[in-house]
Amino acid sequence: MSELTFNVRPLSEVLNADGLPGRGSLVDQIYELLRKRIVDLSLPPESALVEQEVASVLKVSKTPVREAIIRLSREGLVQVVPKSGSYVTAVSLDRYLQACFVRTQLEVGCVKRLAVQGVGMADQVKLKALLTEQETAMEQGDDVLFFELDEALHKRFFLLAGLSGAWEIMNFAKAEMDRVRHLKRQFGIRQRHLVIEEHAALVDAIIDRDPDRAERAMMDNIGAVEDEMVSISENPLLLRTIEDLNKLVALDRRSRGSKKNSTA
Repeated sequence: MSELTFNVRPLSEVLNADGLPGRGSLVDQIYELLRKRIVDLSLPPESALVEQEVASVLKVSKTPVREAIIRLSREGLVQVVPKSGSYVTAVSLDRYLQACFVRTQLEVGCVKRLAVQGVGMADQVKLKALLTEQETAMEQGDDVLFFELDEALHKRFFLLAGLSGAWEIMNFAKAEMDRVRHLKRQFGIRQRHLVIEEHAALVDAIIDRDPDRAERAMMDNIGAVEDEMVSISENPLLLRTIEDLNKLVALDRRSRGSKKNSTA
C-alpha cells in the first residue's frame, strides 16, 4: 500500500470538470454534482461551500444551491454553521461503521426477498448485462464507471424487490461509506476482479431462487461491520490518510496565508 496525495483545487475547476448532469430538477442536479465531488474527495473535508460562489460557477441562482446544500447537510456530508458558512464535514470512521451496519441489514434482507420472489427472464438478462458492463469498465481501468455500475447493480436489486424506498433510506445512510470506499479503492484494498466474482455469485443465487446462498453472497460482497473494523485496523496507512485528509484544507489555508505574509 502506497501513500496517497491530495490537492485542494479551485471550486471552479472541481465543479466544471463534468458540469451539471442534465437530468432531474435543478436542485437535484446541483445536489448530485456536489455529492459526487464530496464522495470522490475532489471537495475534501473542511472545503467551504459558499452559496454565491457555487452559484456563480454553475451559472445558477443561489436558491437551488442553498436547497442542495441543505440536503447534503441532512446526509452528514456538509455542516452548516450559522453566521459562518457551509463546510464539507470530516471523514468519520464512526459514521462509516454505522452506515456499514445499516447497509448490511437492508441489503441482505433485500436479496433474500428477491431470491424468494424470483426474477423474470428479461430482468435476468439486464442483471447479467450490468455484470458485463462492470467487467468492461474494469478492463478499461475506468474507476468512475466501475463505481457507478456497482451502485446501479445494487440499486437494481432493491427496485426488482419492490423496495425502492429502502434503497433511498440506505443511500441516505451510506454517504460516509462512499467516501471511505473511494479511499479503499485507491489503496487497492478491494480488488475489482473479486468484486465482479462476488456480484456474479450474487446474481446467480438470486436467479436460482436460493435465499440462503444470496445472503452468503451478499455478505461476501459487502462484509459485516466486524469485517470492516478488521480491514481498517490492518491498514494503518488508511487511517493516517483519513486523518491527513481531514487536515488538508486547514494546512492549505495556512500555507497560502504564510505565502501572502512573506510577499507583503
